[in-house]
Amino acid sequence: MATRMNWKRLLSTKRVADYTKCETNPKVSQLSEPRSAFEKDFDQLTFSYPFRRLQDKTQVIPFPKFDFVHTRLTHSLEVASVGRSFGKMAAEIIFRELDEEFLNASNICRSDIGALVAAACLAHDIGNPPFGHSGEDAISYYFLQKDNNFKPDFEIHDGKFYKRKFLPENDFKETVLEYIPSDEEIKQVKRWKDLSQFEGNANGFRIITGNCDKCINPSLALIGSFTKYPKESFLFQDPFGDLGKKDKPKSQTKYGFFQEQRELFQFVADELGLIKIENIGSTDIAYRRHPLAFLMEASDDIAYGMIDFEDGCRLGLIDFDKKYQKIKLRKNDNSVEEIILNKSPKEILVEIANVDESFDSEKLESFTDFKQAISYLRSKVINVLIHQCFSVFEKEYDKIMVGGFDKSLIDCIAHEGIKKNLSLMSDLVRKFVYQYPPVLESEASGFEVMEHLIGSFAITSNICFSCGDEETTKDRKLRSLLPDEFQPISEKEIEQLTMQEKYERVLSVLDYISGMTDKYAINLYRKIKGLYIER
Repeated sequence: MATRMNWKRLLSTKRVADYTKCETNPKVSQLSEPRSAFEKDFDQLTFSYPFRRLQDKTQVIPFPKFDFVHTRLTHSLEVASVGRSFGKMAAEIIFRELDEEFLNASNICRSDIGALVAAACLAHDIGNPPFGHSGEDAISYYFLQKDNNFKPDFEIHDGKFYKRKFLPENDFKETVLEYIPSDEEIKQVKRWKDLSQFEGNANGFRIITGNCDKCINPSLALIGSFTKYPKESFLFQDPFGDLGKKDKPKSQTKYGFFQEQRELFQFVADELGLIKIENIGSTDIAYRRHPLAFLMEASDDIAYGMIDFEDGCRLGLIDFDKKYQKIKLRKNDNSVEEIILNKSPKEILVEIANVDESFDSEKLESFTDFKQAISYLRSKVINVLIHQCFSVFEKEYDKIMVGGFDKSLIDCIAHEGIKKNLSLMSDLVRKFVYQYPPVLESEASGFEVMEHLIGSFAITSNICFSCGDEETTKDRKLRSLLPDEFQPISEKEIEQLTMQEKYERVLSVLDYISGMTDKYAINLYRKIKGLYIER
């Protein structure tokens, strides 16, 4: 019989400080606490510095001069609003499985599940570096192409390991042999994958679990709900390694924590009772999702799908009333795909909104400004999508609880008309928003800025001061720009730096760079490059 997750464990109010022991002498307040544990989670994130920095991180469209578009901050607040609704709906299912004794002891009510999902939604983008996915790609590119310190000296293909050798019996010609790496070499591969496939979700896990001395001390339930990808960056034995990304379980398509937080994640997974993925290596970590992570993901899918579309219409990139016949989309392989629409963006939204019987077409036509119309349609469309996604959650609930369902809820909506129109919305955004020249220019320039900043500061990770290594004058001046908390970690051994020490130093540098706002990163880049000098 399949193991079933238990809500008494999944709703754990233990906090990360219980593991990290960052509170050496916690005191109990004499003042009564009006908030629940999960409301505290929400409030801590709202007032945190990493969350506030999202106000100057681009969502998709660079900040225009004459209109409003979404930043990562406003997007996260809207995702949290959707997530709160999902959580309150899920509470009706969850509370059927909880006895009165537990509810009284934990002091959890239905609205607290809404606060928990909303808190996970607030945090979902908190680990994104400047310039979004372009920033992630720049970090990955640097460690993949320009820094070989972490790259293993063997190759990995189709889940097997190979090493190139020059064998005397083969006239010293290069020979590729299958290779069995040691446990330490496997650890090295995992560290390298952390860096060469840098993941904002894992960086977010690092932020929300690594700042309990700075007023972010999340409950384990929040950490579980936040973690969309409960696995590490590389599995020695990957049961899904032969599958393409579209065919893999959704929770296994990316990774959710760095090696430095590996033991902490294992603690969280054990406490929550998450279900381990079968047939992985004995030293690998991969789990099925916390059930509420599906609702957090759906909240994000709904919000960014609708909001990117709305921003495109508000800025005139997508003509709200134009009846598009067909559009051509250039795919990643540079081939061109032709999409047939035969409808306007307004008609697309109306068809989705019409699923809600409260939709009022006369009210829609009474608006004299299309921006009022799209605001009305947005509210109706989001409401429809919330209920459609939750219907999937309800239908698949028993499978979710035993780890038998692992897809995004929005992809499983049964209504064919909604699915078709969501696809058309995505096509229009890809064509007219994601390919908008200022968006592409921002991504390209962001890549350049990030690559240069990483190259400027990451070199300090490889210098062993106690071993007698010396910095160049330039390197020393660049390192001096690092705030004290990001300065190189002291060496544990005199002879040489261990790979783990280098790895920890690099993560510290990435903490500094990924935490920058877009504007801060650009200004620092200009100063370092000598493009701007204050006098």
